Amino acid sequence: MQHLSSESLVALALGDGDEGRDHLSTCAQCRGEVEGLRGTAERFRAADVAPMAPPAAVWERIAAEIAVEADAPVGASAAPDGGTSAAPADRTGARPASGHVAPRRRRRFGLGALLAASAASAVAAAAIAVLVVVQLGAAPRSVDVANAVLEPLASSVSVDPARAEVIEQDGQRLLVVDTDALPDVDGYLDVWLLDEQAQQMVSLGVLDARRTQLALPPDLDLATFPIVDVSIEPYDGDPTHSGNSIWRGALES
Repeated sequence: MQHLSSESLVALALGDGDEGRDHLSTCAQCRGEVEGLRGTAERFRAADVAPMAPPAAVWERIAAEIAVEADAPVGASAAPDGGTSAAPADRTGARPASGHVAPRRRRRFGLGALLAASAASAVAAAAIAVLVVVQLGAAPRSVDVANAVLEPLASSVSVDPARAEVIEQDGQRLLVVDTDALPDVDGYLDVWLLDEQAQQMVSLGVLDARRTQLALPPDLDLATFPIVDVSIEPYDGDPTHSGNSIWRGALES
């Protein structure tokens, strides 16, 4: 399965655009990363962050641009009656250097101040974007190994289909079970891997959240145990399967 790019994940986390939303409905990994990025953005918005001064290079470029504009001879020459008249250009297009245009220069410096303020805002916005992207880059990337659709089984509770994925992350395999909602049960939900005949099984742990990650034993062969099963287990101290399954599905590479 091809995952969304970092740019798409950040855009979805910030609520910009709809590209990739269909992919999130079938990919627990990308959905989890988007949720994590949303949390990061919310924490940043809620934080009391002091204003950030733009780097010196930003001010230097603005000052250089203002200096070029201020030195450009763009004024009008003084007329004999004390007014001003436009100074004609010579054949090279240059204006006489005697024209004094203080009001025009004030307008240009006003524009420079506006540019400086805009640059400061841009730097602050860039800082927010960098924070989100850095958070994304810091999250460990994973590789899909297999996935399954967990179909509801006839039981005492009603549930919608769920999803399961086996991913490899930092050298460890994880089973990720993703549900729309957890049912209220008398006991707890246990996740198993079964063989195709449902005669042998391995308990992986408790399903206690809509999205739960469970570590797989290093030597577990998924070809031998390809069936994901979720059962309701009573608090009776018996570690064996109760026989009351509510979800089941086969992993496919």
